[in-house]
Amino acid sequence: MLRIATGLRITEIFQKEVYRMSFNLVDSKVKDLKINNKYPLKNIYGKLDYKEDGKYKGYFLVKSIKEYKDIYFIELEDIKSEKIENNFLENYLQVLFNRAEEGYLYETKNLNRAILLGDNSRIKKSLQEKIRYIGLSHVFAMSGLHIGLVIAIFYFILRRIIKNKILLEVSLILLLSLYYFSIKESPSFTRAYIMALVYLLGKLVYEKIDLAKSLIISAYLSILIKPTVVFSLSFQLSYGAMIAIIYIFPYIRKINYKKIKILDYFFFTTTIQIFLIPITVYYFNTIQFLSLISNLILLPLASFYITINYIALFLENFYLSFILKPIIKISYNFLIYLIDFFSKFSYLSIEYESQKLIYIYSIVVVLILIYKKSLLKK
Repeated sequence: MLRIATGLRITEIFQKEVYRMSFNLVDSKVKDLKINNKYPLKNIYGKLDYKEDGKYKGYFLVKSIKEYKDIYFIELEDIKSEKIENNFLENYLQVLFNRAEEGYLYETKNLNRAILLGDNSRIKKSLQEKIRYIGLSHVFAMSGLHIGLVIAIFYFILRRIIKNKILLEVSLILLLSLYYFSIKESPSFTRAYIMALVYLLGKLVYEKIDLAKSLIISAYLSILIKPTVVFSLSFQLSYGAMIAIIYIFPYIRKINYKKIKILDYFFFTTTIQIFLIPITVYYFNTIQFLSLISNLILLPLASFYITINYIALFLENFYLSFILKPIIKISYNFLIYLIDFFSKFSYLSIEYESQKLIYIYSIVVVLILIYKKSLLKK
């Protein structure tokens, strides 16, 4: 038995009973589960055999429920369901992707599918483990990085066409929303989309939009949509990184008084990685130094690789993506080479089981916020 949210009431779900559900199915694994059109209050991992991948809604029997450390594992049986077909935008983007990816190796297509369509189910498990080991999972799963790159590309194109500021912001919101509704649903990408939307809408109303307010509003909306998201590691890492960028990095940046860009990038990346250490310690009992090094070196290359793939996808509207194929192939080979290279490093992590580090970080953050508030009063 487990509890789920249905409006303002808390009801119970039982084994051997039938419930109305909707979810995405990938390799028999149930993702983005909704029960009675509500996200469960508990973390649930579901399994449904003998169904092809896709989106489903209907009635399902809960064959079994197992619990482990507040995580529930349920096995489902299809009673009466239907597959939800992709919308026009999803189909159109898929057609563009298939055309743009002609001539690439199978492995390249699968990686590009992950960074462009949000479908990482076809990436080889060995490559996924290497990416996870070197701390680059956020690069190859749809996240704030992808939102930022999409906005940057659209802005670069639109500002040369549209001179009116309001029309430019509205166009950015529209194009970003079209892309969001064209790809596979992803909690991390949804959070990033909400924050970007709040920020862009804020710019329509105010000359200067407060990033901190955008962060708070997007976090509130994310929790409102799915309450269990606060227990998600990706949620904590995403907003932890944003807190570091908004509240910590501005002070660290002052060290670089000569405004050297490469030093700025070093401080930016290092600040985020160090600030996220308590979260990795809490979940994995390790301090991973490899992710700090790999992000410094690989993040610019990965960002470049994602960007040229986005541009190629856009050019395929005019059947011109072939122009970038040589660059994409070379970049892919170099990126995979570096991932393999860094994944061979060992002994770059320290086991640390004490929770004291988390308390120390919390105190530091509070002191910084108090200091910032006192400066504003002056």
